[in-house]
Amino acid sequence: MENIKKNLSDKIIDYKRFAFVLVSVSVFLYLGAVLPVEEKTIFQTYTLMGGTIIMLGFSGMFFYQAAMLKKKLTDMDDERVNM
Repeated sequence: MENIKKNLSDKIIDYKRFAFVLVSVSVFLYLGAVLPVEEKTIFQTYTLMGGTIIMLGFSGMFFYQAAMLKKKLTDMDDERVNM
């Protein structure tokens, strides 16, 4: 049981770390899309904005997974206390 809890808490930490990294990268892509540069084409701007949206979507998915695993871990602790 303790091994399962440790595994779940490690996954929670990993998912949150992945999410924060994706948010950070999406900020840089967004800045690249918004800052005016003479050589930048409209296709490059759309590509940067699309990458930003995709990375924010994956980031949200990882935050959601971390929240679900945290809820599962809390439920496991509550079951153990109620026994």
